[in-house]
Amino acid sequence: MSMMNDVNLLVCSDLHGSNKAKELIGNALEDDPFDAVIICGDFTTDGTTKYVREVLETVSLPLLAVPGNCDSEAVVWLLEEHDRSVHSKRVELKGVRFYGFGGAPPSPYRMPFEVDEKMIADKLRASAVRGGVMVTHTPAYGFNDMSSSGHHMGSSAILEVVQEFRPRVALSGHIHESRGSEVSKGTMFVNPGPAKEGYYAKVRVGKTVRAVLCSI
Repeated sequence: MSMMNDVNLLVCSDLHGSNKAKELIGNALEDDPFDAVIICGDFTTDGTTKYVREVLETVSLPLLAVPGNCDSEAVVWLLEEHDRSVHSKRVELKGVRFYGFGGAPPSPYRMPFEVDEKMIADKLRASAVRGGVMVTHTPAYGFNDMSSSGHHMGSSAILEVVQEFRPRVALSGHIHESRGSEVSKGTMFVNPGPAKEGYYAKVRVGKTVRAVLCSI
């Protein structure tokens, strides 16, 4: 897919209601000329919407987000209400097509937004497009998904969709300790790390794709 212009993205995830994460976004937007902000879920830890509203109000640029497993349905509705959601849908910005799905597969912890792998695959596939930018909360299995116990915690359903549609970029979070950027078969996988700890990423999508992991 040809691009007329580069699109510069501020990518963050796992804010978990942190003031540090909110300040990070504001400071990063002052320091660099971004075109859009991408948030890969877990705005909250308890699913309440007050903090989410505060984050949305600090960003005047286009913002696209998916919910995390710690977010609630109310967070999804709020993102939809503000036209900031890429959860189970496709959105185009400056010629780049974004699609995504939030939440995480079921866990023993029974978090507010857990979805079985089949639904993740079906919903993500329904909005997917070749060569786009995939936005999920959970990483694809095997990519930036290693837990502190040494186990891969990513989604096999998301990996299937990656293999089928080959996005140029796959953005995710969720596994706080697996911050990183790697390329496989034309797809760049990026986990910016938890914004609550001051981590984010700069991702440029154009004729080439480039990711820089950053911190404050």
